[in-house]
Amino acid sequence: MKIWYSLAVAATVAAFSPPAYADMTVKSQDGTMELALPNGWHEVKPEGAVAKIVAADGRGSRVVVRAYPKEDFKDAKTAANFAVEKLKLLDNDGAKTEDIQVGGKPAVRLNVTGTASSGMRAGYIITVFENDGMYIDVMGKSDASAFAKQSQVLAGFASQLKITPAAASSGPSASSGPAAPSGPTASSGSTVKPPAPAPK
Repeated sequence: MKIWYSLAVAATVAAFSPPAYADMTVKSQDGTMELALPNGWHEVKPEGAVAKIVAADGRGSRVVVRAYPKEDFKDAKTAANFAVEKLKLLDNDGAKTEDIQVGGKPAVRLNVTGTASSGMRAGYIITVFENDGMYIDVMGKSDASAFAKQSQVLAGFASQLKITPAAASSGPSASSGPAAPSGPTASSGSTVKPPAPAPK
């Protein structure tokens, strides 16, 4: 009897525990972003130039991390509204906006549920914050029926995201450095100058 009771308690605790994050992390193609995924989630190939990381749980939930140049938007709230407009929802229950902090930085979070052009209803949590001259948009989505259950996971992705802008700037300079010297040495006339005594 005690065993059954302890199993029931363990199941209850598990149901209300925060999501367990696996050892698996996904990185953006340029190596500047890294996101830890909860158990059961997997990486999906990003589509479009602004999408850096995409992952899904295979049951209707997904997260997309995008980066936009800061100059393209008035502020973070404008960038968040743009993200909602891109969803092209046929209807929505009105976006709930709140000011939050992500990694000590001010951020805007929008929470909206609506109907997509496919007819499927889904809930979205969109978090936008500024980082290194870019607006980072972390959008979590889940089917409407699972949205309440998944909202904690979807909201947590923004704080799980790690950004290392230094990797982006060191990459191109390192690759352009070795390439530059090899060009001039190959075409340089300094090695051809010694046969100058010929005009004698």
